[in-house]
Formats: sequence, C-alpha cells, structure tokens
Amino acid sequence: MFKYKQKLNLLHIASQVTFNRMLIRGICMDSLSKKLEPKENTIPPILVYAQSLASIAPLGSASAYLTYALSYSLSSTVIAGILGSLIYFLWVLIGYRYSKVIASTGGTYEFARVGGGELTGRIAGWLYWISYMIYLPSATTYLASVVLPSEFSLTPITIALIEVLIPIILTLFLLAGIKPPLFYALVTSSIEVILILILGIKVLSVTGLSIEPLALKVPISDFFQGAVGVGFTLAGGGASFFLGYEAIGKGKTVGKSYLIAYWIAAIAVLFAAYFEIAAAGYSNVSVTNLLNITNYPGFYIAEKFMGNTFSLVFFIFTANSLIGSVLAAYVALSRLSYSLIRKDMLKSIFVVAIPFTLVNLIASLTGQYLNVYSITTEISLVTLYASHVIVSGVFPSFINKISRLQAWDVLLAIAAVILMGYGVYSYVVPYSYPSSLIGLASLVSGILLGIISFTKRR
Repeated sequence: MFKYKQKLNLLHIASQVTFNRMLIRGICMDSLSKKLEPKENTIPPILVYAQSLASIAPLGSASAYLTYALSYSLSSTVIAGILGSLIYFLWVLIGYRYSKVIASTGGTYEFARVGGGELTGRIAGWLYWISYMIYLPSATTYLASVVLPSEFSLTPITIALIEVLIPIILTLFLLAGIKPPLFYALVTSSIEVILILILGIKVLSVTGLSIEPLALKVPISDFFQGAVGVGFTLAGGGASFFLGYEAIGKGKTVGKSYLIAYWIAAIAVLFAAYFEIAAAGYSNVSVTNLLNITNYPGFYIAEKFMGNTFSLVFFIFTANSLIGSVLAAYVALSRLSYSLIRKDMLKSIFVVAIPFTLVNLIASLTGQYLNVYSITTEISLVTLYASHVIVSGVFPSFINKISRLQAWDVLLAIAAVILMGYGVYSYVVPYSYPSSLIGLASLVSGILLGIISFTKRR
C-alpha cells in the first residue's frame, strides 16, 4: 500500500513538473510572439531604405546578375541599362504611388485589395507570397551550390550542410526581431555600393574613359533583351512595402525610401556595366571573350585589377548580397503571411520557415541543386510578374478612389501591365515541357489559394 502511494506521489510530481514545463514554454512562446508583433511607428526611415536596397542586392546584381544583360547587349549594355532602368521605373512609380497612401503589413495584397476588391487582393497577395516564398530556396540553393563552390573547394557533404543550415540560421535571425536583420542589411548593402565604386574608379583609372559604351552596336532585338534584363535585375525594392505600418512616417517614408534605393541601385548597376565593358576592352568581341572566361565578371575584374585580397572581400560581399536579398524577402514575407493568414507573427515566420527549410532539405538529399534552382527561379519570376500585372491593372481604380484619375495614370498602368505581362508571357509561351507547365501550375496555384482564402474569410 505504501509503495502504491509512493508511486502515485511520484506520478503526481512528474505530471506537475511536465505541466509546469509546458506552462513555462507556453509563456515563453507568448512572450516571443508579443515581442515579434509589428509595432506602429517604430522603424526609422534609414532601416526602411535598407530593406529596399538589400532586396535589390546591388553587388549581386553588378557582379553576377548583370551577366544576362551583357550576354545580349554586349558593349551596348550601358545604354540598354539606361533604357531598362527607365522601363522598370514605370512599375516603381506605381509602387511608389500605392505605398505613399497604403501603409500596412500587407504590401501588394493591400494595394490590389484597395484597387480591385478583396478577391483581387487575395489572388495578387498569394501570387506574391508564392514568388517570395520560392525565391528563398532559389537564391540560397544558388549560393550554396554554385557561388560558394566557384571560389572554395567544398565537398558534397559540406554543400548539403550549408544548404540546410542557411534557412535555419536566417529563421533564428528573424526570431531576434525586425531590427537586427534591417541593421545588418543597412551595413552590408552600403558596403556593397562602396565596393562597386572603389573597383569602378580603379578600373577606369587604368583603362580611361570612352564614349564607346554609349553607341548601339548590337541588333535591336538583343538591345531590348539586354534592357529588360537590366530592368528586372533592379527588381525587388518593393520589399519595403510591407513595413508601412511599422515605419516612422508611414507611407511617405516607404515611398521615399523605395525611390532612393531604386536609383542608388540603378546608378550602381549602370556604373558596373560601364567599367566591366571598359575592363573587357569596349568592344562586342572583348565582352564576349570576358563572358567566355567567367560567369562572374565583377569578381573576375576585381581579381585582375585589385588583387587577391580585394577580390576575396568582393566575393564575400557578393555572396552576402544574396543573403541580404533573401533576408529582406524573408522579412517582407513574414509580414505578408501575417496579413494573409493570421495575425500572429511567430506563426507567420514558421509558416515561411517550414517550406523554405523543406525545399532546401530536398535539394541537399537529392543533390539536384541546379534542377531545384531552375524550377524555383521560374516559379518565383512567373508569380511575381503575375502579381505585378494585377496590381498595375487595378491602379487606375485605386487612383480614382483617392483623387481625380488622369490620362497619365491610365497610360502608366497600361505600360506596366504590358511590361510585367511580357515577363509572364516569356516563361509560358512558346510552350515547352516542363518549363511552361511549371509556370502555368504556379499561376493556377496562386489563383486557387486566393479564391480559397477569400471563400474561407467569408
């Protein structure tokens, strides 16, 4: 009897300990959740600007992404880049006009909702959610499997480990609160722009200046392809739209930060295009030869003109540029999830963290890094352009609700719809398996998620 009572006492003590632990854990989770909740008027303008600039990834754009434009417009990439910057500025103006008025955690979802109603907003929001969600594993897989091994000798196990650790580390970083990622973005993206300036000045001090890059030396079709390439290289600054509620100064801060970040990044990328062409030799043949040598002309030129130490620093910050871009997207996505799914920031972060980690885990286990990168990149771009088409399409309706609609507003919306529509079209038409099927499936998924969430909300 005594032993039986003793066992009951032990069971009671054990259950009490377990209950206390669960209670403490629950209190800790509630405390963390409250800490992570978006707080109105708490983020300084400089950090909102950092969110925009980091999401464009200035050094990543100049060192790696610019390769696509150079491969088409060759030594005419500078003037193609000027045109591309102005073309994409059509969307920037629309985003700026929206963000000045609508300050929220929902960003593009709220833009489309105000302009076209709840269902339209939900569809645009979920397309954007898919785009940003799938961009996270796309960029980090490219970093782990392509960028880092190009400079360091990494074993397959090391690459797989990096692939899985990146989403875990970034999630922990985000759980520290909103300001640490933004301070990190401010410091690193500022250094990226400085490195571009230092390298460019050094190259031009050796090669001298020339008006050759301002001449059209390629077919018109290739010229426009290069222009579009530069334009979309500058995409991403809209990550600050999702900080509207938290920004000090609300919409005015977001809109201003977005414009400043866009033009700083545009000037940096155009300057990089100029000095990369100068380093190659100012001709189409020399640019082609440069691209035959390397897929990372910025890094190659840094090593050639500045030596190993500077080129290593340049490479590290190029890799970090991808991390900064992913972190900015993660911050934006956590806010979008908060608006679309439930008003709980901790759960919103994990809603993103789970599929992010899962896709990277699949890539690491299968070793199919390039296939994962290719598929995720296509899904991300198609859904991004589709979301922008919707937001641009309802722009006149939005303007009509807040002020008097002008002919310029309608023309701006039409131009942006055509530009973004071309992005969707280029990935779906002409039909090719499996690329077109992947693009169509991602579009259908975004539309269905929008309809389902709209129906459940009702």
